[in-house]
Amino acid sequence: MNHRDAENLTFELLETWSTFNHYAEEAQTFKNPEDVHQARIRLRKLITFAKLVDQTEEPIYLIWKRLMAAFGQVRDLDVQLSQQGVTSPIEQLFAEHLALQLQGKRATLLETMHLLISDELDRSVRRFLAGRLTKQLKRIDEKDLLQTAEKRFDKKKLHYEKVQHKEGKKRIQMMHELRLATKFYRYTVEYLRPYTDFPKSSVDRLKRIQTQLGDINDTYNRLERWRLFSVPDDQLAQQQKEITRLEKKLSKLLDQLSFD
Repeated sequence: MNHRDAENLTFELLETWSTFNHYAEEAQTFKNPEDVHQARIRLRKLITFAKLVDQTEEPIYLIWKRLMAAFGQVRDLDVQLSQQGVTSPIEQLFAEHLALQLQGKRATLLETMHLLISDELDRSVRRFLAGRLTKQLKRIDEKDLLQTAEKRFDKKKLHYEKVQHKEGKKRIQMMHELRLATKFYRYTVEYLRPYTDFPKSSVDRLKRIQTQLGDINDTYNRLERWRLFSVPDDQLAQQQKEITRLEKKLSKLLDQLSFD
């Protein structure tokens, strides 16, 4: 990238870090689940660019990954609980089960944030973004960065297509990897598009694919939670009914996944 474009991109990444800190602070109250979600998105974007320029051994990157895991566990349960209807005794038990798990993951997130987020971390991140990462960006053409992200996406898409008509864990594993590669490609494109001629229609396509994969992931997580959920003997039939419903829904969503 030329000097000016690299400096502009660095500014955008610094703003991303600032926005993460805003949402991370708000998230500690747990008044709005969207704060956790938005904080996690900013972390994912920062992690994307650290990967793009091969800075994954940096302590900053490892801290981001630890934070991402803690935010992710809370976000997953927020989604599951928000989607859980309560129209039967077993659904009420399941909702209470999710709420109890969420309480524990929130406590873990708070501990992780208090341990890792500090004024020193803020200074270190800003030095990293404005220093080593910017230097790396100046050495790499933006088209090469886009190509790196595109190759990762195409590779995971190909792997998924090879197993998409099979049942079992392999199909789900490939879906997870494709979902991460889609996010990686999308965020790369969104940040670099001002410096390239990359069409907006391609960004919209990636958003649509990511939405589809997100629905699949949420349904799979829900199914696995119902499978592991311990219920009284007199409600085993209701549990199996819900598992069967989710299995059919998951299969349908997987079959409907389109890359066009």
